[in-house]
Amino acid sequence: MARNSDYDLCKEERKRESFFKVLQRVDFSSENMRALPYDFVRSFSNNELSGKMKIKARWGSSWEVEICKNPRFYFMEKSGWVKFVRDNALGDNEFLTFTHKGKMRFTVNIFKQDGKEMLQPPQSMASMSSSRRTKTEQGISCLATTITAESNGGGNYKRKLNFGKKKAAESQNSKRTEKDFSVRKDSAGASSSSVAEFTTFIKKSYLIFMRIPKSVQSIHMPMQRTIFKIHHPNMKKSWNVVYLVADRGASFSGGWKRLAQEYPVAVGDTCKFSFIKQHELILSVLKP
Repeated sequence: MARNSDYDLCKEERKRESFFKVLQRVDFSSENMRALPYDFVRSFSNNELSGKMKIKARWGSSWEVEICKNPRFYFMEKSGWVKFVRDNALGDNEFLTFTHKGKMRFTVNIFKQDGKEMLQPPQSMASMSSSRRTKTEQGISCLATTITAESNGGGNYKRKLNFGKKKAAESQNSKRTEKDFSVRKDSAGASSSSVAEFTTFIKKSYLIFMRIPKSVQSIHMPMQRTIFKIHHPNMKKSWNVVYLVADRGASFSGGWKRLAQEYPVAVGDTCKFSFIKQHELILSVLKP
């Protein structure tokens, strides 16, 4: 009787060392969340545990994470772990399994709240890769045009080409600046002097999750769930917060409650968010 290849693969996987994690919204970057199970690490030598883990997703992307140790347990180093979480837009109670493949190489299987497994990278990650490819192709095309002009004795053409590119870039930057610094206001009364920053008045419900003004959401925020890094103005403290998009609007959700408690943010405060990168903000709190 023919054997089922999927069944054989499943049996083989069960022989390998593995562990799981559930990425809760409260704090997916805490040391306990990054801990390696005690019974799991007993199978490895001290030499293996003094190096790095290589985590590979189903679609081929991989991340290297240092292994650290405190007096109680081994854990994954924070910066590498947070990069893995951000790159995959995690932090909403996903179920992750890590299976050891030898030499501290692990495959990770990511299951969403609805039980479906992620079989491809998040849309934001895929679109960034596509954007990089487009820019590279454009650069190669421009370089080839310049080389061709030079080889044909077209020195003047090269100067015209570069001048035209410069004028086009200046025009594009001018349009972007005009768009970024337009004044907008939504029906809830939250306003922003520019898309590069916006302010929100804190109500009681906003201490649990904070609504994003519709004008800011439609122009400046991503279209899918994303991990934002929000900094204190002194840059000595920061929080990772989940940005969620739903039919009724968008909001800062997982991690926001902790930020509100630690900053602290209170009812009646006015919060001003200033963008420093695409998914990074500085939060300034104005007390009444």
